[in-house]
Amino acid sequence: MTIAFDARPLKPQTRHWGPGVFVSNIVSRLSSEFHFVGVAPRFLPVSGIEISSWPALPKTGALFYEFSPLLAGPFDIFWGSIGFLPANLRKPSVVTVHDLMFINGMDQERGAGFMSWRLRSSLHRARKIVTVSKTTANDLVERFPECGSKVVPVLNGFEISDDEVPQRDRREETPYVLMLGAHHPRKNLRLAVLAVWRLQKSGVNVRLVLTGDVHNSFAPLLIEFSGTVVATGVLPRSDTFRLLRDAVALMFPSQYEGFGFPILEAMACGCPVLALDTPINREVGGEAAWLLQEDPFAWAEAIRHLLESPPLRQEISIKGSSNLARFSWETAATAYLEIFREAAK
Repeated sequence: MTIAFDARPLKPQTRHWGPGVFVSNIVSRLSSEFHFVGVAPRFLPVSGIEISSWPALPKTGALFYEFSPLLAGPFDIFWGSIGFLPANLRKPSVVTVHDLMFINGMDQERGAGFMSWRLRSSLHRARKIVTVSKTTANDLVERFPECGSKVVPVLNGFEISDDEVPQRDRREETPYVLMLGAHHPRKNLRLAVLAVWRLQKSGVNVRLVLTGDVHNSFAPLLIEFSGTVVATGVLPRSDTFRLLRDAVALMFPSQYEGFGFPILEAMACGCPVLALDTPINREVGGEAAWLLQEDPFAWAEAIRHLLESPPLRQEISIKGSSNLARFSWETAATAYLEIFREAAK
């Protein structure tokens, strides 16, 4: 059986992000069962994955995806790997929903109205709808109860090699908490900044290290609290893991996520996780994440406790390591195997 799929997450600039990691893991693990053919604008090839592509012309990528003649090719199922099915698709399909960002309007991004309409259309046309978490499945069914019978939650996997996890460094330096990017308003950077600033004002020697892209809306905040935040910009994966290894904690105050890979990355590096108490953080973090309300004082006190108690950090680190066992790409791929077979009937 041949499965055509949306291969856009495998572009070089995004293939190491959550959706790209997800797509590559599912395709690689099921390549012996199905013939996968990716559909995407032309980009540097991915080893072992066949891609049918079109020229990467400016402002045409979305249009080609919606109406590409490649969709008339000989395949049995189309897999919308990041939530969308092409407008002119006329074959059986499966769609994977990573979050409901365009529906709930959390980030108020340009074009969200159109993308919301495209997602709704995809949900109603798909034979099977897969979500990356039970939380996202619940949110989807609540908003689209008519799709409930088609929804199947399949928890994302997680995998990290022993070589990727660095050994703890004994260097003496200013203690820091870490936040992995603030590329959307919902990432709630202000909460993290205010928590660390409160500690600094009380005489605690600590700083907030911020990696990755930062949304323009946070620019005034970074200027105002320039003595509190160190922004590194986008870092290689290995450097991010080294920062996680030596951090007092990962701060994850995001108000909405469809999953939450940073939580698992931190746990893999032995880094305690402080996260906003939301349904998805409860699902992904389990009993290993320290969940907090949206109160800078509470976050400041949690950081203080971690700074003052190495045994507490060790206890949370051990719980985090145990939590990782719940996330398996093999288990996820087995679930997709059955979903694809059912959708083809």
